[in-house]
Amino acid sequence: MKKKKITIILSVILIIVSIALCFGIDWLFSEQYNKKGISHFLIITVDKDQSKEYIGDLDGYKIYMENLDLEETYFRTINAENISIKETLEKKLVSIDEWKKYAWNIKKENDAEILEFENYEIAIINDECIIRPLSRQ
Repeated sequence: MKKKKITIILSVILIIVSIALCFGIDWLFSEQYNKKGISHFLIITVDKDQSKEYIGDLDGYKIYMENLDLEETYFRTINAENISIKETLEKKLVSIDEWKKYAWNIKKENDAEILEFENYEIAIINDECIIRPLSRQ
C-alpha cells in the first residue's frame, strides 16, 4: 500500500513537471518567434545613403525603410534561415501589433509613435511606418 502511494505521488509530480516544461518551452519560443516561426526582431544593416523607400503594406499601413540596406535587412526563421522584410510583408508573416508588443520602448513624438528596438526604430505616423536606425544614436 505504501509503495502504491509513493508511485501515485511520484506520478503526479512527474506530470506536473512535464506540463510546466511544455509551457516553459512554449513561452521561450513565443518570446523570440511568432506563431508563424518568424523572429520578432529585424536584423539590419545601416546604409546612410539609402533614402526613404516604400517596401510594402501591412495592416493598413504603408511600410517604408530609410537609411537601411534593403537586401541586408531581414528576419530570421525558427529554422535559422533569413527571410527578407519584403517577403514577410507580402506573406503577412508579421504584424504591426506584434511590433508594438515586442518593442523595447515606445514613445510619443509629436504625431508619431516610435517603437524602439536594440538598433532600429519604427516610426508610426498616420498611415505610414518608417523602419530606420535609432534616431538617438
